[in-house]
Parts: sequence; structure tokens; C-alpha cells
Amino acid sequence: MRTRRTDLVHRIAYSWTGWPQDEPFPSEPSDDFLPTLDAAWASDRLRRLAHRWQPDLVQFTFAAPGNASPEFVAARAKGRLDHALRRAGWRHGLQRKVAVRSLGENTLEVVLRYIATQLDRANLADPRYAHSLAEAAWEDGAVDLDEPLASGHGRYWYNLHLVAVTGGRWRIGREDFLPKVTAAVRSWSAELSAAGGPGEARPGVHSLAVMPDHVHLAVRGPSAQSPDALAGALRGALNGAAGCLLFDPRVYAGTFSSYPLAHLRPR
Repeated sequence: MRTRRTDLVHRIAYSWTGWPQDEPFPSEPSDDFLPTLDAAWASDRLRRLAHRWQPDLVQFTFAAPGNASPEFVAARAKGRLDHALRRAGWRHGLQRKVAVRSLGENTLEVVLRYIATQLDRANLADPRYAHSLAEAAWEDGAVDLDEPLASGHGRYWYNLHLVAVTGGRWRIGREDFLPKVTAAVRSWSAELSAAGGPGEARPGVHSLAVMPDHVHLAVRGPSAQSPDALAGALRGALNGAAGCLLFDPRVYAGTFSSYPLAHLRPR
């Protein structure tokens, strides 16, 4: 069965932090330095939202497209900054290590509570059906969304809230779809975990909530995979398990972390 292309509806933001290799960073360069960098990042479809410039570190916050992975953001942020600094006369270089953190309007605590209480607000007429949906929900405490994933180039906090909706608002409880949906999510989570890098923290699905016509997931993604790729893989897994195009191509993906995006925006 072929799955149509996923149409991602996204709100994606990341902070990137880099450190100087030997010498402290210079004072923030001339007035045209950041606009020139912004123009270069615009070609990568990265839009700078905020920045912090200190002698011991530089941090940029970006709004990013759905097809940009955290590792892509890290490479473009570091590479273009290093090139711009060298052109400005500072040639001491940046450390290999970087830190990338996904950010959203809501914090990790708010997102997880929102997912966990979805069914409480549904007010379903059939208590048996509500009970079956509640039984289908689960959390995996081994997927620690507070801990970073390690790579050879740095640390990544990469959390996504994914929402997949059935085509035509088809009821998930019909045609025995409910157990197929939950089994597909568990299987997909295992695949994500297998794609993890070194260290104890691992990618995977932290939590799942099943509603009559959509599912909510809190996911720790592998840093090399974009939100678009993860949303497409989730939808493919769900439709593959159902044996039909049960879920609509439109999937929502939003980044979040332990503190909100407003924390890094200029006040």
C-alpha cells in the first residue's frame, strides 16, 4: 500500500548554542553582521528570532521549516557563523560541540499534561468506548524528554508533539482499528529507539493519547530526522497497520522543551 505525501502543519523552533575554540568571541560585530547572517540563513529557510552574544558562548534561536532536522540547523548555524566571523577577521574557530534545543510556546509539563487529559475533556456519550480509549493510552518513562541525546557533535533536546487525524474524521474504534493503532505506535517507537545514538537517553514515543478521530503523541526524535520525516513515518506506520489510508495527510508537529520559546525571545 502506498501512502500519500504528508502535508505537515508545523510550529518548529530551535535554539543553537556554540562555544569558541581557543579565544573568547569578539564583541558583537558591526551593524551589518547579523543582517548578512540572516540573509544567508534565509536561504536555508531559517529565520532568526533572538540571539545572545557573550565572550564564552553565542546562542541563536530560529524558526525552522518542517523539513529541517536539528542536525541540519546545527550545521547551518555553526557553518555560517564561522564563515562570517572569519570574514570579519576573527579566525580562532568554534568548538566541535554544540547544543540544540527544540522550543515551543508551551513547556514540556504543559504539553504532557495536555496530552494526558485529552480524554477527560472529550465528554463521550458511551462510557465503554471512553474506557477503551483510556486503556489504549500509555506512557514510556524510559523516554526521558528532559535529557539530551548525545552525538559526536553535541547534545540535542528534540521533543515533538505530533497529532494525526483520521481521514473524514473516521472513528478509530470502528473496524477494529483501535488495537492496530496502539500496536503501530509501539512498533514505531521501538524503531525510533533503535535509531538512537550513544548514551542512556534514547529517542522514542513518550506518551500516546487516542481520541475518537485523532491521536496525540509526545515524541523524542533522532536528531538526524526532521519533523516532516517523523510525521510521515508515523502516518505510514499507522496506515500500514490499518491496511488502508486511515489517517489524513495533514499531520501537526510542534516543538517543545522544559522552558518556553518566550524565555529566549528578546523582551
